Amino acid sequence: MFNRLLFKIKFRYLILICFFGVILNIKLLFISLFFIFLKLYLSSKKITFLVLLYIFITFFIYELVNIQTFIHKTDYYTESNIQYDINREYGYYPKKNSEFVEKIFYKGKLLSLNKYTINEHGHRRTINFDVNTNECIVFFGGSIIFGQSVNNDETLPHYVSMNLNGEKKVFNFAFNGYGPHQFLSKIENNYLDELKICKKLYFIYFYINDHIGRVVGKRSWGDKSPRYIFNGYELIQKGFFSSYPFKLIMKFRKNVRNSKILSIFYNIEKINKKDQALLIQILDEIEKKSKNININSNFYYIIWDKENLKYEIINNFFKFKKTLNIDNLNIPIKYHSNNIPGDNHPKKEFYELLSKDLIKFLLVKK
Repeated sequence: MFNRLLFKIKFRYLILICFFGVILNIKLLFISLFFIFLKLYLSSKKITFLVLLYIFITFFIYELVNIQTFIHKTDYYTESNIQYDINREYGYYPKKNSEFVEKIFYKGKLLSLNKYTINEHGHRRTINFDVNTNECIVFFGGSIIFGQSVNNDETLPHYVSMNLNGEKKVFNFAFNGYGPHQFLSKIENNYLDELKICKKLYFIYFYINDHIGRVVGKRSWGDKSPRYIFNGYELIQKGFFSSYPFKLIMKFRKNVRNSKILSIFYNIEKINKKDQALLIQILDEIEKKSKNININSNFYYIIWDKENLKYEIINNFFKFKKTLNIDNLNIPIKYHSNNIPGDNHPKKEFYELLSKDLIKFLLVKK
């Protein structure tokens, strides 16, 4: 009875289900492959199809078992009431004019409580003294600059502003999960209202290798982020990573990432030279278009050597830039990470010490 029913199912429908399995659900892929090879075996009795049949039913069982087996258990957990909005050009950002609270617990006890205050532009608030100055420092990048897991008065932009005693106004354009592509979109679409008072600009970008994966959509987050592509030699924004048809690629990557079987055979996070070139082009565009807005613009880059040495293209870019290397500074290793599983952002002492080195660097290089 089952065999007759199986033979009535057209082979092309099984192939179609297999295709949707690749895009929508890896377990559906394994089920469809199981039925495909079952049908092939029943029609030909070839031992090869029987072996493949056993392989894919094993894969399916393995995926089901690993739903629970591979859940990462930790004594740390986080509670946060952060809310997001979506801008049609540069994507997700923290809700404007708001304050969020994040609580980190360890074994049920409150370990730390952090407050994130967001201004009317959707950026984290920085302290600026009531001093008449038109020189501005603009930070952009991801969670390290934003100040994940530290309070408003413990971020790098805050310490820089404090140590300068208001000599320059300081702005924080960074956010969790960001790369440089969000900042480029803000420049191209004129979301720079905060900087209208500035006559001289110091742009500071904190680079980490993960930003390469972010600008090409190879990370599990950031689907509502601007997607940049090469159109010939020109760099253009083409919707978000969540825009069709690229959304299908994002779904496929998500499924592979969540599959223990496919992750063995295919590294979805792997970075290639084209990915590196895209990040470099985005940084070049930021420099060029920022100078078109304000000719008196200066760019500085903060990197960790250990994060940078992997890629020759990236190294060649930074060779000719004003670059501050974390590993060349006397910041104790114990401050580099808060050692919270799933977090591991730097401690407040890291930012405080880095701010002093950064100010010296700016004064020498300006």
